Amino acid sequence: MIARLGMVLYWCGLAIAILCEISTIVVLVIIVNNHAASEAWMAAVFFAVAGGASWLVGRAAKYVLSGI
Repeated sequence: MIARLGMVLYWCGLAIAILCEISTIVVLVIIVNNHAASEAWMAAVFFAVAGGASWLVGRAAKYVLSGI
């Protein structure tokens, strides 16, 4: 039962990571097309870091809870 929780947390972390990476790509496209200010770069970096962190947390939960 706890292994299923690990897999659910992994998939949730992966879904959040994918959404954050899509957001990063969208922000970067907006920056390139509109020559936006430097504050937009901070948003892109934030989404990239948040996506990576959520993926790592999901992987850790899967490893710890399910032993895979």
